[in-house]
Amino acid sequence: MVATPSRARQSTLRAEHERERILHRDILGQKAIRMCPLEEGAVGGELTRFAQELWQMPNMNGYFDRAHLSNMREHRHEAEHGFATLPGGGILEILSIPSMPEQVMGFHLFTVFDPTDDGDRGRAIGYTIWSLERGHASFGHAEAVRMAFDIFPPYREHRYRKVVFTNHDIYNISRRLLYRHKPQRFLVDARSQISETRTGRSLKRAIYYLKRGYYPPDQKPLADSCLDRLVRSQPVSPRTLRRLLRLSQSIFWVFPIEQYLQ
Repeated sequence: MVATPSRARQSTLRAEHERERILHRDILGQKAIRMCPLEEGAVGGELTRFAQELWQMPNMNGYFDRAHLSNMREHRHEAEHGFATLPGGGILEILSIPSMPEQVMGFHLFTVFDPTDDGDRGRAIGYTIWSLERGHASFGHAEAVRMAFDIFPPYREHRYRKVVFTNHDIYNISRRLLYRHKPQRFLVDARSQISETRTGRSLKRAIYYLKRGYYPPDQKPLADSCLDRLVRSQPVSPRTLRRLLRLSQSIFWVFPIEQYLQ
């Protein structure tokens, strides 16, 4: 069924409203996380522990580039860490480490703790890899922030019963931290993170990023209609999602922050 112009316009307005709500609820409207320098020796220990957990995970060999760990070790003197309380009461530690000079690329490594268990040393649950497109932005800022995100399979979708969290909780914490660069937009790679992802089904990943406010710029009306249906708790058919992925030639899906700051 083809939407009439007025129906399409209403769909777009509701989608734009939802993206504005996402920005103010999930990024700007949350408590700031204080990040502090971490001693190099402690960073080295955390990287070793993260690597041990990482290589036990299915499909990570050949998916996660081992050079990333070496690059992070070279920049461990620039590492910071901070803590956030998760909605379910658990504690999340975020270790932020650059992997390239001038902090144009780096990682957030995530560890969760059960605050009711004094003996809990934490579990490494996943990571965000980020990069900055500085462009003409002022010092310390970026025109765009690219993000790739992965929660390890044993901890996805409430599988870790000891500490309750969702992928959405963790993803938003990374976006909040990276917003300190005052980007005009967040970007996600359409191929590696959605259409050809190795860590989940493409249609499910498309739904995930639509719900986070992203869309392919060359198929925005179709993405708007999908988000509109999701907001109204209506299903989006696999056929529609496949059409969205098939028609779009955009390299990145975008969440344009600047237009929702009015």
